Amino acid sequence: MWNYAPMQFDGFTILYICNERNSGERPLEEAVRIWSDPAREPEALGRPESEHVFRKGTRYIESSILRFPHAPGGGLEVKVTPLLECYVGIGTGYGFDADWRHGMYQGDLVVQGVQLDAVDDAEKLWGLCDNVARFELGSEVGYGLFEHGFFGPFDRYGLKGFNEGAP
Repeated sequence: MWNYAPMQFDGFTILYICNERNSGERPLEEAVRIWSDPAREPEALGRPESEHVFRKGTRYIESSILRFPHAPGGGLEVKVTPLLECYVGIGTGYGFDADWRHGMYQGDLVVQGVQLDAVDDAEKLWGLCDNVARFELGSEVGYGLFEHGFFGPFDRYGLKGFNEGAP
């Protein structure tokens, strides 16, 4: 599982990142609140926890809850609502397209494009997904990026194989 979310609220930003393996091991995790007031020091929020709800048959997240139970002053819970998804693994050079990769020479002045239909081409819409998202922390509402990717099995969510969808 890969999750990344910079969340902008009125008085602060929360930066969250988590790379978790099916085994529960986390090679990377971070959660910090950065105050808009430069006189205030950033706050480490401790080990982040997440809970995701998937659209049936996909690895697309419909909603999430991000928890920071060890945050200074008491635990925080952020509700995440993805608003618009962009599958950045397609047509962007990340390596899933055989004819287009970062740094791949195409010749002089080559211009390419791709159009996909979200229904007819649904099997291609997997991998790393960036979302414009709404974040709710108590009565505060913020906006930002919510990036996620689930590669391979992830038993906690019933994800099998490399890219089979949620039950």
